[in-house]
Amino acid sequence: MVVDGNLQKSSVAIQSLRRWRAGLVVAAVLIPLGLWALFERQARRLDALSSHGEPVQAWVTGVSGDKGTTFYAYRVEGKEYSWNVARKDAPYAVGQGFPSLYVPENPSFSQPFADRALVAQKAAGNRSFAWKVCSGVAVLFFLLAGVAHRDLQRRRAGVVEVLDPGAYKRRLRGAILLFLLVLLLVGGFHFKDALGRGESIVPVLLGLAVGAAIVGGGYVLATRAGPQKTRLWAATITRWVVPISLGLALLRLVVYFLKP
Repeated sequence: MVVDGNLQKSSVAIQSLRRWRAGLVVAAVLIPLGLWALFERQARRLDALSSHGEPVQAWVTGVSGDKGTTFYAYRVEGKEYSWNVARKDAPYAVGQGFPSLYVPENPSFSQPFADRALVAQKAAGNRSFAWKVCSGVAVLFFLLAGVAHRDLQRRRAGVVEVLDPGAYKRRLRGAILLFLLVLLLVGGFHFKDALGRGESIVPVLLGLAVGAAIVGGGYVLATRAGPQKTRLWAATITRWVVPISLGLALLRLVVYFLKP
């Protein structure tokens, strides 16, 4: 009976790993494609603005509390439109006017530039950034799919590492290293963005410190709790976090595409 139970558990584990591998491969393809579509949509609107954008006089209506965003408005054929951009692109005071460009076929889209060449540069920058982001996301998910494939092959060969303390710690260290790599990539992007906007880098450094503390604390907690309890915690968290995260991401995607 014990042998039958172990065989049943092994079969369930193999099926689960198969699903994870397939899901990660699909995510490695679909998520980068979705991100690329979002970036390309914005780049094409910038292309239209750089090719036949019309000049208009805009004025600042507000500045965000963190001084990172400028809100402005402008009128086209008697109708008022509003837009917002990074503060570095429109460093004007509230009420101050400045020249802008808008797309005639879509007046709600504009940029605070009078020079179309600057808009073309921004479109090129968006595409360059999109390539880096999409490639990074694809590589991340393919790496995770590779880990799932390796586990699947080892499970089929009868190698079970769940209860091996040494193997458990090695897997934990690998996961922590992956999380820290992602944290550094995200933090590096925000660090560069803050420098480009002339903002303080202290929040970025604090965020990196908090993120590293959470990852390190998770490693210590998982090491002390052991594999069985950690797997139970992970399954519970995943059951709630993944559907909520996917739902929010899908909602944000729908809102973005419906936005004129």
